[in-house]
Amino acid sequence: MNRTASYSTNHSRRYILVVDSKTTDLFTCAMLLQRFSYRVCTANTSVQALEMVSVAIPAIVIADLYLPVMSGIDLNSLLKQDPRTASIPIIILRPSDDEAAMRRCLSLKITSLPKPIQIEDLYRTVQAAIETTPRSNIRIETRLTVSVNNVPFDCIDGECASVLSEHGMYIRTREPHGRNEHVAVQVNINGRVISAEATVLYSHRYGDGPFAEPGMGLKFLQMAPEDYTFIREFIRETVMREVAP
Repeated sequence: MNRTASYSTNHSRRYILVVDSKTTDLFTCAMLLQRFSYRVCTANTSVQALEMVSVAIPAIVIADLYLPVMSGIDLNSLLKQDPRTASIPIIILRPSDDEAAMRRCLSLKITSLPKPIQIEDLYRTVQAAIETTPRSNIRIETRLTVSVNNVPFDCIDGECASVLSEHGMYIRTREPHGRNEHVAVQVNINGRVISAEATVLYSHRYGDGPFAEPGMGLKFLQMAPEDYTFIREFIRETVMREVAP
């Protein structure tokens, strides 16, 4: 089974601009956004950011508060003055212990996030700012051995859990179960077999649906609490791998 697309397809038409003069922080934020399947461009200063915006309008700008010459708030002010860029959402990154900066952003009605960045906060804030149907839980692309109703799927042939979140998964399979059907699912994550009761939210045959591949989206209905925790940590570790110390 050839993988022809992924859940990131809708993101490919837009990009996020990240502006930070600190190389490590810039890299961390950009890599996390890429792990969330967004296209990312970067700039070190507000001047560079304005030049890039004049060429292509980003879906959102994420800027450090304390940029050289022109701060992130000054950048926001300039963007709001131009009708072409006035509607671009902006997120300001501020030191976590800088209460004055937090109050200033609040007074200006600018969304801000503390540094160091927490991946869940970044994901949810970006989702809320630019997505039509924002998600609260991070999803990752993966390839996990899975069985449904005690029937193992052929992972070698491409039938596997290809997208995972804390509360569900997408399974690529030629013979998906029907919508609203309740199923028992077992998934192997790093040698740990997790069992759950789930319901089929949607089901697609070849050429149908957003993934352009046959399969079904499942929502977990019942699972041991420690397994939810294990999945959450697995997703976090996957997103953070080689991104930050």
